[in-house]
Amino acid sequence: MSVYETLTESQQFTSRVIADHARATAFAIADGILPGNEGRNYVLRKIMRRAIYHGREHLGLKEPFFYKVCDVVVDNFKGAFPELETQREFIGKMVRLEEERFGSTVTVGLGKLGELGISASTPKDDDLFRSIATLYDTFGTPRDLIRVFLEENGLEFEEDDFNARFDAALQSLQQQSDIGKTTRKSEISPVYAELLDKVGANVFHGYETTEFDGAKVVALLDGDTQVDSIGEGKQASVVLDQTPFYAESGGQVGDSGFLVRTAYDSGRLNTAQDQPPATAGGSDLRATVNDTFSPVAGLIIHKVTVEKGEITVGDMVTATVDSTKRDATRRNHTATHLVHAALKEVLGTHVKQAGSVVAPNFLRFDFAHYQPMTDAEINEVEDLVNREILRNEQVTTDLMKIEDAMRSGAVAMFGEKYGGEVRVLSVGDGTFSKELCGGTHVRATGDIGSFKITTDEAIASGVRRIRAITGTDAFNRFREDERLIDESLAALSTQRDNLPNAIARMADELKRTRKEMDDLKLKIAMGEGSASEGGDDTKEINGVKVAAKVVDGLDANGTRQLSDTLLARLKSGVVVLGRKDEGKVGIIVRVSDDLTSKIKAGDIIREIAPIVGGRGGGKPDMAEGGGTEPEKLADAIEAAYGVIEKMTA
Repeated sequence: MSVYETLTESQQFTSRVIADHARATAFAIADGILPGNEGRNYVLRKIMRRAIYHGREHLGLKEPFFYKVCDVVVDNFKGAFPELETQREFIGKMVRLEEERFGSTVTVGLGKLGELGISASTPKDDDLFRSIATLYDTFGTPRDLIRVFLEENGLEFEEDDFNARFDAALQSLQQQSDIGKTTRKSEISPVYAELLDKVGANVFHGYETTEFDGAKVVALLDGDTQVDSIGEGKQASVVLDQTPFYAESGGQVGDSGFLVRTAYDSGRLNTAQDQPPATAGGSDLRATVNDTFSPVAGLIIHKVTVEKGEITVGDMVTATVDSTKRDATRRNHTATHLVHAALKEVLGTHVKQAGSVVAPNFLRFDFAHYQPMTDAEINEVEDLVNREILRNEQVTTDLMKIEDAMRSGAVAMFGEKYGGEVRVLSVGDGTFSKELCGGTHVRATGDIGSFKITTDEAIASGVRRIRAITGTDAFNRFREDERLIDESLAALSTQRDNLPNAIARMADELKRTRKEMDDLKLKIAMGEGSASEGGDDTKEINGVKVAAKVVDGLDANGTRQLSDTLLARLKSGVVVLGRKDEGKVGIIVRVSDDLTSKIKAGDIIREIAPIVGGRGGGKPDMAEGGGTEPEKLADAIEAAYGVIEKMTA
């Protein structure tokens, strides 16, 4: 008899859930999808956490186990899907990280539930459901666990009623945020599809040239309305039959530049000068192209401002791209391909592109990885990219059928749509980098000049983002760094090789000074009125000593320290402290252990926090809250005496 057959029916169901979800998890991560808070990443996280929760609650698996099940999936399917074996280590790391994170989430969630101070007397109102829905949405605290906790604390609900109210609160909460939503681009206006049918696809010459003489204006748009002409000083969308302008795509920003009139058919002078002379055939024309985009495949739109003259449908123009910006963009785009290859070599084959922006003055690259890059890894990536730049490898583009491109080993981006024929970009012989790409690139890697990573940051669970610069921007960064170092050396009166030590000493001195200031503020706050027995700040209410006051100059930690000290002096009693901080209010309530059976800090804070336009909660011995109306803080502190009086009556 197998182990599975010895399980109860519910345990067998749990086992099937875990097995099914492990298959989905392993294949999804191998395809570059990682657990996160939006879109498909959010779906994967929910799948994983449902399986982990089932194992913990119904099979008693308190230690990480799900990553082991996913490893078995790899064993069973690696023959048909070799990519699973390639990504085995990465799958295991990502699943274990999420499993450990979820274990912490459950612990944190239960702690947050405890801070709500829920009891049999807690109203079963919308505020309660908003609070528990927030815990579910923010910390992932399982719904079943929340309901069990409520029942253990005296709040029982019919299952259908609980689920309906919980779902309503959760929906209301998520409508106020983007959590779990997949972002969508703005709806495409149908005018563009109609326009494409009318004028046909543009011919793009931007791979060969940055200037095209003799392009015909085939359509003009004022907003979404087709017009025949656009006058001086106006903005419009221009469609040309042929263009060298690259439309924003694949992360690369759209080109900018200008259009001037070329009079093939009306006797006007054919010129591409910045200031074309007036002609007998009509007024001069110069229109600045601010941006270029493609709302539907095959249609390139030029966003222009008419600086001089009038542009009319049928005009022949010379279209000139800003070659300086185009060259800078090309450097960054080719560098992006080198970065992708270098990251795979340094961090592992699990690295997959998750988005990019290629602009003239920077590049941004998002990629799948589970932890911050170390300084050594960043240096190694920079070294690899700069090595390829110094080799001055030729950058070549081949048009290939998609099937042939994939067989050649070219890297395709997950989620991108490709046609039957694709452009394959190779650096050198393609050993270091070969990818599908429709953007514009340098002729050789030496054109990039130099490469420098400026930031590495996390943007989602398992997804990181680096920003980098190339060419003159990198040289300018080096020059700026030198200037900052020289100014720092002068300010600290030290030598270059001693700069880190000088900064560390100054930081230590600043830390000591701040601690001395905090200690002094605490002493001043304590000295404003001693809370020792019989002191001016202490009132006795029905035999209970209460110290309640507004303190100045202390932050949240300082206020907590002061509450500790005052409660220790009282030995038996209640401490209520309020502070103001940049238009906000913070309140802390402390109750000695011998009084918590009749006086609960959480109940006090829930009574007085609304006075300052806020709310709060906590445990019987300590609770915190806040608000946004500091002018009413004194009233809230004074009200605490009345609340305590009712509790002790």
